[in-house]
Amino acid sequence: MVIPVTCLLGCLFCLWIAARGGVSRFYSTYAAYSSQLDDAETAVRFSSSDPEAHLIRAAILKGAGRLDEAVQEYEEAAQLRPRDYVLWLELGLARDEAEDQAGAINALREAVRLAPDYAAPRWQLGNILLRSGNINDAFSEMRRAAASDPALLPQLIDLAWTIYQGETAAVERVVQPQTSAARLALARFAARHGKAVDAARIFRTLGDVAAEDRRALLVELLAAKQFNVAYEVWSTAPGRSEHQSNFTDGGFEEQVNLDEPGFGWQVARNLPALKVSLDQAQPHQGRNSLRLDWSGETNPASPVISQTVLVEPNARYRLRFSVRTEELVSGGLPFIAVSDASSKDSHALTQSDPFPSKTASWQDKSVDFTTGKDAQAVVVTLQRQNCDSNPCPIFGRVWLDDFSLQKL
Repeated sequence: MVIPVTCLLGCLFCLWIAARGGVSRFYSTYAAYSSQLDDAETAVRFSSSDPEAHLIRAAILKGAGRLDEAVQEYEEAAQLRPRDYVLWLELGLARDEAEDQAGAINALREAVRLAPDYAAPRWQLGNILLRSGNINDAFSEMRRAAASDPALLPQLIDLAWTIYQGETAAVERVVQPQTSAARLALARFAARHGKAVDAARIFRTLGDVAAEDRRALLVELLAAKQFNVAYEVWSTAPGRSEHQSNFTDGGFEEQVNLDEPGFGWQVARNLPALKVSLDQAQPHQGRNSLRLDWSGETNPASPVISQTVLVEPNARYRLRFSVRTEELVSGGLPFIAVSDASSKDSHALTQSDPFPSKTASWQDKSVDFTTGKDAQAVVVTLQRQNCDSNPCPIFGRVWLDDFSLQKL
Protein backbone atom coordinates (compact mmCIF):
# COMPACT_ATOMS: atom_id res chain seq x y z
CA MET A 1 0.00 0.00 0.00
CA VAL A 2 2.90 2.37 0.63
CA ILE A 3 4.12 2.32 -2.98
CA PRO A 4 0.75 3.12 -4.58
CA VAL A 5 0.20 6.00 -2.16
CA THR A 6 3.66 7.37 -2.90
CA CYS A 7 3.00 7.17 -6.64
CA LEU A 8 -0.33 8.86 -6.19
CA LEU A 9 1.23 11.68 -4.19
CA GLY A 10 3.94 12.05 -6.84
CA CYS A 11 1.36 12.27 -9.60
CA LEU A 12 -0.64 14.82 -7.66
CA PHE A 13 2.49 16.90 -7.11
CA CYS A 14 3.31 16.80 -10.83
CA LEU A 15 -0.24 17.81 -11.67
CA TRP A 16 -0.01 20.67 -9.19
CA ILE A 17 3.26 21.87 -10.73
CA ALA A 18 1.84 21.60 -14.25
CA ALA A 19 -1.28 23.44 -13.20
CA ARG A 20 0.75 26.28 -11.70
CA GLY A 21 2.86 26.38 -14.84
CA GLY A 22 -0.26 26.52 -16.98
CA VAL A 23 -1.72 29.34 -14.90
CA SER A 24 1.62 31.17 -15.10
CA ARG A 25 1.71 30.88 -18.89
CA PHE A 26 -1.89 32.09 -19.06
CA TYR A 27 -1.06 35.21 -17.06
CA SER A 28 2.18 35.72 -19.01
CA THR A 29 0.34 35.58 -22.31
CA TYR A 30 -2.31 37.98 -21.07
CA ALA A 31 0.32 40.32 -19.63
CA ALA A 32 2.20 40.35 -22.93
CA TYR A 33 -1.01 41.35 -24.67
CA SER A 34 -2.26 43.88 -22.09
CA SER A 35 1.09 45.21 -20.76
CA GLN A 36 -0.39 44.98 -17.26
CA LEU A 37 2.33 44.60 -14.61
CA ASP A 38 -0.04 42.95 -12.10
CA ASP A 39 -0.67 40.06 -14.51
CA ALA A 40 3.06 39.67 -15.12
CA GLU A 41 3.76 39.56 -11.39
CA THR A 42 1.02 36.97 -10.93
CA ALA A 43 2.68 34.84 -13.61
CA VAL A 44 6.01 35.05 -11.77
CA ARG A 45 4.37 34.11 -8.45
CA PHE A 46 2.78 31.01 -9.96
CA SER A 47 6.01 29.86 -11.63
CA SER A 48 9.14 31.69 -10.48
CA SER A 49 11.30 29.23 -12.41
CA ASP A 50 9.73 30.08 -15.78
CA PRO A 51 12.09 32.37 -17.77
CA GLU A 52 9.20 33.51 -19.99
CA ALA A 53 7.38 34.94 -16.98
CA HIS A 54 10.46 36.93 -15.96
CA LEU A 55 11.05 38.04 -19.55
CA ILE A 56 7.56 39.45 -19.93
CA ARG A 57 7.69 41.15 -16.53
CA ALA A 58 11.06 42.64 -17.49
CA ALA A 59 9.68 44.01 -20.76
CA ILE A 60 6.73 45.66 -18.98
CA LEU A 61 9.01 47.17 -16.34
CA LYS A 62 11.34 48.47 -19.05
CA GLY A 63 8.42 50.05 -20.87
CA ALA A 64 7.39 51.76 -17.64
CA GLY A 65 10.87 53.22 -17.22
CA ARG A 66 11.72 51.06 -14.17
CA LEU A 67 15.04 50.06 -15.67
CA ASP A 68 16.83 48.73 -12.57
CA GLU A 69 13.98 46.32 -11.83
CA ALA A 70 13.78 45.36 -15.50
CA VAL A 71 17.48 44.50 -15.55
CA GLN A 72 17.01 42.25 -12.53
CA GLU A 73 14.20 40.38 -14.27
CA TYR A 74 16.24 39.97 -17.47
CA GLU A 75 19.13 38.66 -15.37
CA GLU A 76 16.80 36.15 -13.69
CA ALA A 77 15.48 34.99 -17.07
CA ALA A 78 19.01 34.58 -18.45
CA GLN A 79 20.10 32.57 -15.40
CA LEU A 80 17.10 30.28 -15.75
CA ARG A 81 17.77 29.69 -19.48
CA PRO A 82 21.44 30.53 -19.97
CA ARG A 83 21.79 29.10 -23.48
CA ASP A 84 19.13 31.37 -24.98
CA TYR A 85 20.91 34.18 -26.84
CA VAL A 86 17.72 36.26 -27.02
CA LEU A 87 17.63 36.62 -23.24
CA TRP A 88 21.25 37.80 -23.17
CA LEU A 89 20.52 40.18 -26.04
CA GLU A 90 17.57 41.70 -24.16
CA LEU A 91 19.64 41.89 -20.99
CA GLY A 92 22.39 43.74 -22.85
CA LEU A 93 19.94 46.26 -24.31
CA ALA A 94 18.34 46.83 -20.90
CA ARG A 95 21.70 47.34 -19.20
CA ASP A 96 22.68 49.78 -21.94
CA GLU A 97 19.48 51.75 -21.42
CA ALA A 98 20.20 51.74 -17.69
CA GLU A 99 23.62 53.27 -18.51
CA ASP A 100 25.54 50.16 -17.49
CA GLN A 101 27.72 50.07 -20.59
CA ALA A 102 30.23 47.51 -19.30
CA GLY A 103 27.45 45.16 -18.21
CA ALA A 104 25.72 45.62 -21.55
CA ILE A 105 28.90 44.68 -23.43
CA ASN A 106 29.36 41.55 -21.31
CA ALA A 107 25.78 40.41 -21.89
CA LEU A 108 25.97 41.07 -25.63
CA ARG A 109 29.28 39.24 -25.92
CA GLU A 110 27.55 36.23 -24.38
CA ALA A 111 24.72 36.58 -26.91
CA VAL A 112 27.29 36.64 -29.72
CA ARG A 113 29.02 33.57 -28.30
CA LEU A 114 25.73 31.67 -28.24
CA ALA A 115 24.64 32.82 -31.71
CA PRO A 116 27.81 33.73 -33.66
CA ASP A 117 26.08 33.70 -37.07
CA TYR A 118 23.14 35.91 -36.08
CA ALA A 119 23.23 39.57 -37.04
CA ALA A 120 21.30 41.20 -34.18
CA PRO A 121 23.69 40.46 -31.27
CA ARG A 122 26.75 41.55 -33.24
CA TRP A 123 25.06 44.71 -34.52
CA GLN A 124 23.95 45.77 -31.03
CA LEU A 125 27.35 44.94 -29.56
CA GLY A 126 29.02 46.97 -32.30
CA ASN A 127 26.82 49.98 -31.57
CA ILE A 128 27.69 49.98 -27.87
CA LEU A 129 31.39 49.46 -28.58
CA LEU A 130 31.26 52.39 -30.99
CA ARG A 131 29.72 54.63 -28.35
CA SER A 132 32.33 53.49 -25.85
CA GLY A 133 35.09 54.59 -28.22
CA ASN A 134 36.27 51.12 -29.27
CA ILE A 135 35.95 51.89 -32.98
CA ASN A 136 37.97 49.02 -34.43
CA ASP A 137 36.13 46.29 -32.50
CA ALA A 138 32.83 48.07 -33.15
CA PHE A 139 33.20 47.98 -36.92
CA SER A 140 34.49 44.43 -36.76
CA GLU A 141 31.24 43.33 -35.10
CA MET A 142 28.97 45.43 -37.32
CA ARG A 143 30.80 44.28 -40.43
CA ARG A 144 30.12 40.64 -39.53
CA ALA A 145 26.51 41.53 -38.74
CA ALA A 146 26.08 43.09 -42.19
CA ALA A 147 27.63 40.00 -43.77
CA SER A 148 24.89 37.93 -42.08
CA ASP A 149 22.14 40.44 -42.91
CA PRO A 150 22.90 42.56 -46.02
CA ALA A 151 19.98 44.85 -45.13
CA LEU A 152 22.29 46.33 -42.46
CA LEU A 153 24.94 47.35 -45.00
CA PRO A 154 23.51 50.83 -45.78
CA GLN A 155 23.45 51.63 -42.05
CA LEU A 156 27.03 50.39 -41.70
CA ILE A 157 28.19 52.59 -44.58
CA ASP A 158 26.30 55.58 -43.19
CA LEU A 159 27.85 55.14 -39.73
CA ALA A 160 31.34 54.80 -41.17
CA TRP A 161 30.75 57.82 -43.42
CA THR A 162 29.80 59.90 -40.38
CA ILE A 163 32.68 58.69 -38.21
CA TYR A 164 35.28 59.24 -40.92
CA GLN A 165 33.71 62.47 -42.21
CA GLY A 166 33.17 61.32 -45.77
CA GLU A 167 36.70 60.00 -46.41
CA THR A 168 35.79 57.27 -48.86
CA ALA A 169 39.05 55.36 -48.51
CA ALA A 170 38.66 55.16 -44.73
CA VAL A 171 35.03 54.08 -45.07
CA GLU A 172 36.04 51.42 -47.57
CA ARG A 173 38.76 50.20 -45.20
CA VAL A 174 36.42 49.65 -42.26
CA VAL A 175 33.41 48.41 -44.25
CA GLN A 176 35.61 46.02 -46.29
CA PRO A 177 33.00 45.29 -49.00
CA GLN A 178 33.65 41.73 -50.17
CA THR A 179 30.87 41.24 -52.71
CA SER A 180 29.94 43.11 -55.87
CA ALA A 181 26.65 44.09 -54.23
CA ALA A 182 28.48 45.57 -51.25
CA ARG A 183 30.94 47.49 -53.44
CA LEU A 184 28.07 48.77 -55.56
CA ALA A 185 26.25 49.97 -52.44
CA LEU A 186 29.36 51.88 -51.38
CA ALA A 187 29.76 53.35 -54.87
CA ARG A 188 26.14 54.53 -54.87
CA PHE A 189 26.56 56.07 -51.41
CA ALA A 190 29.70 57.91 -52.55
CA ALA A 191 27.88 59.16 -55.64
CA ARG A 192 24.98 60.50 -53.57
CA HIS A 193 27.43 62.41 -51.38
CA GLY A 194 29.34 64.10 -54.18
CA LYS A 195 32.30 61.70 -54.31
CA ALA A 196 32.01 60.93 -58.01
CA VAL A 197 35.69 60.09 -58.52
CA ASP A 198 35.59 57.56 -55.69
CA ALA A 199 32.33 56.14 -57.01
CA ALA A 200 33.95 55.65 -60.42
CA ARG A 201 37.01 53.99 -58.87
CA ILE A 202 34.87 51.52 -56.95
CA PHE A 203 32.69 50.93 -60.00
CA ARG A 204 35.74 49.91 -62.04
CA THR A 205 36.43 47.07 -59.57
CA LEU A 206 33.02 45.50 -60.07
CA GLY A 207 33.68 43.57 -63.29
CA ASP A 208 30.42 42.39 -64.83
CA VAL A 209 27.59 44.54 -63.49
CA ALA A 210 23.93 43.59 -63.79
CA ALA A 211 21.90 46.01 -65.88
CA GLU A 212 19.67 46.95 -62.93
CA ASP A 213 22.69 47.66 -60.71
CA ARG A 214 24.35 49.78 -63.38
CA ARG A 215 21.08 51.68 -63.82
CA ALA A 216 20.79 52.29 -60.06
CA LEU A 217 24.30 53.77 -59.87
CA LEU A 218 23.70 55.81 -63.03
CA VAL A 219 20.52 57.32 -61.57
CA GLU A 220 22.42 58.28 -58.39
CA LEU A 221 25.17 59.98 -60.39
CA LEU A 222 22.75 61.86 -62.63
CA ALA A 223 20.76 63.06 -59.62
CA ALA A 224 24.01 64.30 -58.06
CA LYS A 225 24.86 66.05 -61.38
CA GLN A 226 28.09 64.05 -61.66
CA PHE A 227 27.79 63.78 -65.43
CA ASN A 228 31.35 62.82 -66.38
CA VAL A 229 31.37 59.77 -64.12
CA ALA A 230 27.76 58.99 -65.04
CA TYR A 231 28.81 58.89 -68.67
CA GLU A 232 31.58 56.42 -67.86
CA VAL A 233 29.06 54.13 -66.14
CA TRP A 234 26.57 54.50 -68.99
CA SER A 235 28.98 54.16 -71.89
CA THR A 236 30.68 50.98 -70.64
CA ALA A 237 27.46 48.96 -70.67
CA PRO A 238 27.63 45.83 -72.86
CA GLY A 239 26.52 46.48 -76.42
CA ARG A 240 26.87 50.25 -76.18
CA SER A 241 27.82 51.48 -79.64
CA GLU A 242 30.44 54.14 -80.21
CA HIS A 243 29.38 57.45 -81.70
CA GLN A 244 31.48 59.98 -83.57
CA SER A 245 30.19 63.28 -82.13
CA ASN A 246 29.13 64.54 -78.73
CA PHE A 247 25.60 63.39 -79.46
CA THR A 248 24.43 59.82 -79.00
CA ASP A 249 22.62 58.75 -82.15
CA GLY A 250 22.26 62.32 -83.37
CA GLY A 251 20.85 60.98 -86.65
CA PHE A 252 18.18 58.76 -85.03
CA GLU A 253 19.52 55.59 -86.59
CA GLU A 254 18.78 53.48 -83.51
CA GLN A 255 15.55 52.63 -81.71
CA VAL A 256 14.93 54.95 -78.76
CA ASN A 257 14.75 53.11 -75.41
CA LEU A 258 12.26 54.99 -73.26
CA ASP A 259 13.18 53.07 -70.10
CA GLU A 260 16.89 53.87 -70.14
CA PRO A 261 18.27 56.86 -68.24
CA GLY A 262 21.54 58.30 -69.36
CA PHE A 263 22.89 60.01 -72.44
CA GLY A 264 20.60 58.79 -75.19
CA TRP A 265 17.40 60.39 -76.40
CA GLN A 266 14.62 60.76 -73.85
CA VAL A 267 11.05 61.03 -75.15
CA ALA A 268 8.14 62.38 -73.10
CA ARG A 269 5.44 59.86 -72.22
CA ASN A 270 2.76 62.17 -70.89
CA LEU A 271 1.73 63.83 -74.16
CA PRO A 272 -1.26 61.84 -75.48
CA ALA A 273 -1.78 64.08 -78.52
CA LEU A 274 1.76 63.38 -79.76
CA LYS A 275 3.05 60.39 -81.72
CA VAL A 276 6.83 59.94 -81.99
CA SER A 277 8.33 57.53 -84.52
CA LEU A 278 11.37 56.82 -86.68
CA ASP A 279 10.67 57.66 -90.31
CA GLN A 280 12.61 56.13 -93.21
CA ALA A 281 10.94 58.36 -95.82
CA GLN A 282 13.18 61.23 -96.97
CA PRO A 283 15.64 61.47 -94.04
CA HIS A 284 18.14 64.29 -94.16
CA GLN A 285 20.93 61.71 -94.04
CA GLY A 286 21.24 58.06 -93.09
CA ARG A 287 18.30 55.65 -92.79
CA ASN A 288 15.95 57.51 -90.44
CA SER A 289 14.76 60.82 -89.15
CA LEU A 290 12.63 61.45 -86.09
CA ARG A 291 8.99 62.22 -86.89
CA LEU A 292 6.60 63.94 -84.49
CA ASP A 293 2.86 64.04 -85.24
CA TRP A 294 0.79 66.45 -83.13
CA SER A 295 -2.99 66.08 -83.09
CA GLY A 296 -4.47 68.10 -80.22
CA GLU A 297 -3.94 69.65 -76.82
CA THR A 298 -0.67 69.16 -74.96
CA ASN A 299 1.09 71.07 -72.20
CA PRO A 300 3.59 73.43 -73.88
CA ALA A 301 5.73 73.44 -70.72
CA SER A 302 6.47 69.72 -71.09
CA PRO A 303 9.70 68.88 -72.95
CA VAL A 304 9.06 66.63 -75.93
CA ILE A 305 12.45 65.03 -76.55
CA SER A 306 15.80 65.71 -74.91
CA GLN A 307 19.35 64.50 -74.64
CA THR A 308 22.09 65.21 -72.08
CA VAL A 309 25.44 65.91 -73.75
CA LEU A 310 28.86 66.26 -72.13
CA VAL A 311 30.65 69.58 -72.53
CA GLU A 312 33.72 71.35 -71.17
CA PRO A 313 33.48 74.34 -68.82
CA ASN A 314 34.03 77.87 -70.12
CA ALA A 315 33.84 76.74 -73.74
CA ARG A 316 32.06 77.99 -76.85
CA TYR A 317 29.90 75.50 -78.77
CA ARG A 318 27.76 75.37 -81.88
CA LEU A 319 24.73 73.10 -82.00
CA ARG A 320 23.65 72.00 -85.48
CA PHE A 321 20.50 70.14 -86.52
CA SER A 322 18.12 69.79 -89.46
CA VAL A 323 14.36 70.26 -89.39
CA ARG A 324 11.42 69.81 -91.75
CA THR A 325 7.78 70.73 -91.00
CA GLU A 326 4.38 70.21 -92.60
CA GLU A 327 1.04 71.88 -91.80
CA LEU A 328 2.26 72.94 -88.36
CA VAL A 329 -0.41 75.06 -86.61
CA SER A 330 -0.28 76.27 -83.00
CA GLY A 331 -0.09 79.28 -80.75
CA GLY A 332 2.98 77.67 -79.22
CA LEU A 333 5.34 76.50 -81.96
CA PRO A 334 8.22 74.11 -81.19
CA PHE A 335 11.88 75.10 -80.98
CA ILE A 336 15.21 73.67 -79.78
CA ALA A 337 16.60 74.89 -76.44
CA VAL A 338 19.93 74.32 -74.69
CA SER A 339 20.20 74.51 -70.89
CA ASP A 340 23.01 74.03 -68.39
CA ALA A 341 22.48 70.59 -66.82
CA SER A 342 25.15 71.22 -64.18
CA SER A 343 23.52 74.26 -62.60
CA LYS A 344 20.97 73.94 -59.82
CA ASP A 345 18.21 75.59 -61.82
CA SER A 346 19.28 74.19 -65.23
CA HIS A 347 19.19 77.74 -66.61
CA ALA A 348 18.79 78.33 -70.34
CA LEU A 349 21.87 78.99 -72.48
CA THR A 350 20.30 79.53 -75.88
CA GLN A 351 17.40 78.54 -78.11
CA SER A 352 16.56 78.39 -81.80
CA ASP A 353 13.88 80.38 -83.57
CA PRO A 354 10.43 78.74 -83.55
CA PHE A 355 10.01 76.26 -86.38
CA PRO A 356 8.18 77.51 -89.46
CA SER A 357 4.72 76.16 -90.21
CA LYS A 358 5.85 74.54 -93.44
CA THR A 359 9.20 73.96 -95.14
CA ALA A 360 9.68 73.00 -98.77
CA SER A 361 12.62 70.80 -97.80
CA TRP A 362 15.06 70.18 -94.97
CA GLN A 363 16.46 73.30 -93.30
CA ASP A 364 19.83 73.30 -91.55
CA LYS A 365 19.82 75.20 -88.25
CA SER A 366 22.50 76.19 -85.73
CA VAL A 367 22.75 78.04 -82.42
CA ASP A 368 25.85 79.04 -80.44
CA PHE A 369 26.30 79.11 -76.68
CA THR A 370 28.98 79.36 -73.99
CA THR A 371 29.15 76.97 -71.04
CA GLY A 372 29.63 78.05 -67.42
CA LYS A 373 32.71 77.64 -65.27
CA ASP A 374 31.40 74.46 -63.61
CA ALA A 375 29.64 72.94 -66.60
CA GLN A 376 29.88 69.21 -67.25
CA ALA A 377 26.83 68.74 -69.49
CA VAL A 378 24.03 70.51 -71.28
CA VAL A 379 20.53 69.34 -72.06
CA VAL A 380 19.29 69.79 -75.62
CA THR A 381 15.50 69.83 -75.67
CA LEU A 382 12.67 70.10 -78.16
CA GLN A 383 10.00 72.18 -76.44
CA ARG A 384 7.26 74.66 -77.30
CA GLN A 385 6.59 78.34 -76.87
CA ASN A 386 4.23 79.39 -74.13
CA CYS A 387 0.58 79.81 -75.09
CA ASP A 388 -2.17 82.04 -73.75
CA SER A 389 -4.00 78.88 -72.70
CA ASN A 390 -2.92 75.59 -71.17
CA PRO A 391 -3.33 72.96 -72.51
CA CYS A 392 -2.43 74.51 -75.83
CA PRO A 393 -3.47 72.70 -79.04
CA ILE A 394 -0.97 71.93 -81.76
CA PHE A 395 -1.41 70.13 -85.08
CA GLY A 396 0.98 69.09 -87.82
CA ARG A 397 4.22 67.22 -88.35
CA VAL A 398 7.89 67.86 -87.59
CA TRP A 399 10.93 65.88 -88.69
CA LEU A 400 14.34 66.22 -86.99
CA ASP A 401 17.72 64.82 -88.01
CA ASP A 402 21.51 65.10 -87.71
CA PHE A 403 22.13 66.72 -84.33
CA SER A 404 25.78 67.50 -83.64
CA LEU A 405 27.77 69.67 -81.24
CA GLN A 406 31.00 71.38 -82.26
CA LYS A 407 33.42 73.12 -79.95
CA LEU A 408 34.43 76.45 -81.47
